[in-house]
Amino acid sequence: MFNGFMEKLVAGRWIAGPTVDDAIERGKRFNKLGIGAILNYLGEALTDQKDIGDAMEAYREILKKVTKGDPLTQISVKPTQIGLSVSLDLAKKNFAEIVRSAGEKGIFIWVDMEESNLVDQTINLYESQLPNENIGLCVQAYLKRSIDDVKRLTEKGGTVRLVKGAYTEPETIAYKSKQDIDKNYVEIMQYLFDNAKRFMVASHDDKIIEKAREINKEKKKEVWYAMLNGIRNQYLIKLQQEGEKVFSYIPFGKKWIQYSVRRMQEAGHISLLMKSILHGQKI
Repeated sequence: MFNGFMEKLVAGRWIAGPTVDDAIERGKRFNKLGIGAILNYLGEALTDQKDIGDAMEAYREILKKVTKGDPLTQISVKPTQIGLSVSLDLAKKNFAEIVRSAGEKGIFIWVDMEESNLVDQTINLYESQLPNENIGLCVQAYLKRSIDDVKRLTEKGGTVRLVKGAYTEPETIAYKSKQDIDKNYVEIMQYLFDNAKRFMVASHDDKIIEKAREINKEKKKEVWYAMLNGIRNQYLIKLQQEGEKVFSYIPFGKKWIQYSVRRMQEAGHISLLMKSILHGQKI
């Protein structure tokens, strides 16, 4: 009964559905409004070869079905769903295949960031495909190490998608208060404005987004903005109408429960979800 309630309340808001076609269809709804879609197959910490194979097949199917050179479709991949929980070599092999296929179609690929104990391997995985320009890496502002990671990535010509972070981490390595996380987010964002060619501000926080827009009036950098599907769709539309390059992050797949529970636990997402229900976020 609880799962059925969660499926209607949460999965229906955030998750496009169980199949690749569901994700592509949800993305097309945003595309019609000039909003991009970042498609992400659900699943993490995979060790079973069949599960890893299913994840790879989902990304192969997306790349077969998307239009070549489509600027409004991107893909985001979790390292542990393409083999990192088995070995870094397996993840690199599978990531190289995805990047190669995406390059042939002109599609941008993001590498998602997971728990802190995987950061070094994830950066290694990402850097294995640099200086390829159609790839980017997610960096979490609540980790105290992230400013150094961003400096390293920027110096190597990497593209960063800056998020606040959604995992439970000890205070020895992570900021805990919203105030401290926001402060670090803005400091990293300012560094990106000063040093990066392009990057993505991925946040539902309008104060941070509006600060970024204000800074960019002077910097005039290529900045993309992204939010989770179903949370602030109307704000995303507003940003697009005002000339910003915006994307909706669209998860899909059958393994939605773990993802949804983590989103519900993340600071601020409960209130955002309630607001999205009250105000309606359908596209």
